[in-house]
Amino acid sequence: MDAEINTETADVSQEILQVELGSILWEKLRDGDYESAINEIREDKYQRYLIHNSLDLVPIITKFLQEDLDVNGEKCVEDLLVHIASVANAKEAVLVFMEELDTHTTEIHFRVILHPIQIILLRQASRNTRPITFSWVFNAIYSHVAAMNLPSGYNLEGKERKLLDVHPEVQAICKALRLLVDFYEVFYKKVIDGELIWTGKVTSSREFLSRFLLQLFHKPFTYLDVFCNNGEAESSLYRTCNEFTNMIASLLCNTFKLFSSITWNTSKTILAKEENNEEKETKHTSIEDPLDFEDGGSEKNDEISQLSLASFFYCVLSQDMASDYVPCVYSHQYVFLSCLPLIANLLQEKEHIPIHKGLSLAKAILNKLPEKSLSSQCLEAKAHSSFPQLLIRIMIYCDNLELRTSALNTLRSYLRKFDSVGRRKLIQALLLSVKHAGVLGLVIHELKENIAFSLSQDTVDPYFSGNSLVKLVQMACFLPDAEETDLLEWSDCIMAALNLLIFVFIRDKENKTGIREVLPVLQKGYLQQLQRGLDITKGHYELRLRDLNSSLSQEFPMDMKVCVGGSVLPSMSPDQEKKIIETAICSLDMMQCVLARVTQSTENTM
Repeated sequence: MDAEINTETADVSQEILQVELGSILWEKLRDGDYESAINEIREDKYQRYLIHNSLDLVPIITKFLQEDLDVNGEKCVEDLLVHIASVANAKEAVLVFMEELDTHTTEIHFRVILHPIQIILLRQASRNTRPITFSWVFNAIYSHVAAMNLPSGYNLEGKERKLLDVHPEVQAICKALRLLVDFYEVFYKKVIDGELIWTGKVTSSREFLSRFLLQLFHKPFTYLDVFCNNGEAESSLYRTCNEFTNMIASLLCNTFKLFSSITWNTSKTILAKEENNEEKETKHTSIEDPLDFEDGGSEKNDEISQLSLASFFYCVLSQDMASDYVPCVYSHQYVFLSCLPLIANLLQEKEHIPIHKGLSLAKAILNKLPEKSLSSQCLEAKAHSSFPQLLIRIMIYCDNLELRTSALNTLRSYLRKFDSVGRRKLIQALLLSVKHAGVLGLVIHELKENIAFSLSQDTVDPYFSGNSLVKLVQMACFLPDAEETDLLEWSDCIMAALNLLIFVFIRDKENKTGIREVLPVLQKGYLQQLQRGLDITKGHYELRLRDLNSSLSQEFPMDMKVCVGGSVLPSMSPDQEKKIIETAICSLDMMQCVLARVTQSTENTM
């Protein structure tokens, strides 16, 4: 009976202490008596209450963060929470603090609550630590940061991207990441020193911690401008990213260990392959839909996000972070082929910043590769098929001039890294896959450059001569709708093809390449179709020009409407339309002149 009375008395006493302590702390915080509030919670009479009742007191204290506090007030609240975290029951305290973090998403709550959570975890750190609580807390903290808003939709080039450093959303994320550096650094040092070892299913504490740090490289780092040229001042965000990169690299010792975690969705392999059937070789496939690759970047079943790896290796290989942990025994060819899926994942993103990262990573690795150093067998590497197509998509559809130019230069550099067999296969695959006049013109120009190099050697390259060259020339000299093709739309491709023919027939007078074998086919096919197309198209424009001249001489000129994709464009004046038609006729005349030059060069070879 006496024991029951003593228990009831103790419970009543604890309830009184709860009400007393909560109200006392609230009054002292409200009055700005911060030092007294700290001294009060440290009184011995509250210690037993704090051990088992943090669930009740923590919400009372954190609620004060919603008030208009000065710096000292925030520090006082943090110190109060740190004291509770250091004496309260760890399992109970971590639950209440994580609930507060999940409930309140403001910057001040994140900043103040992070330290107490760190204290609770450090109380559990040892050489035999269960990973469950740590894993849960680390994931929850990452979810909080990943949910923060990111700037999007900005079309910035070059130094313009530095304007993002002063964007409010970027500054907020940068502050949060800076706090996380301090938060993780304590656990990082303990893992390095061997004072913190996770057991159970965790085989390596170093890799365990590095995987949580890598999460941050998916979001937000992938979508933030982490770029700095040599000699430029580093931004706060860049320095923070550099610290995370070095932490991960030193945990792994060899950053290339992560190559084993790189995967690729093989369903994204879309580059046309060489076919034995000649009819299949001349069939063109299109990449007209700019959204073909939207879903290719996320591999939901992977332990490590592929974007995390992509952004991390961008920092390591393109920005030279953590250079002390990059081994030099791997060949540049191996590094490039291993990173190709990561580059492709970055290029698939909609936002310009990850695309810029992908292009920068590709450029950094390609620059280390000697020309003609990749064998044709490398074309079987993961993501090879999608890589050139993604570059082409950026060249065609991206509204950022810097990215379009960079993609163009990367594609040219990529083509020149292969041996003659690989270049031949790549050029053929692009001729079969691409259906954009400007890009086809570029590919045909590369074909011309390879033929020129072959002719400059003592022995012509067999992959750019004979039957191989005949097939490539037939693919290059192609009109999708024969004589009904829109010649102005396809002018880049047509002019490149005609210049190719002129060059080969004039340069190869001895027929070393065997180009004359394809001449009869070209004369009866491509050249004849092109001539008929020019006659039809030019006749149409000349007739329209006569009608315009006639309407201009009338008192009431006729009204004309132009409809594109079902939408009526703003009407043009007859003078404007006349200038456009005259320009078109001029372009057709130029094409006719080049075609005549082809005919002349072929006659000289007979």
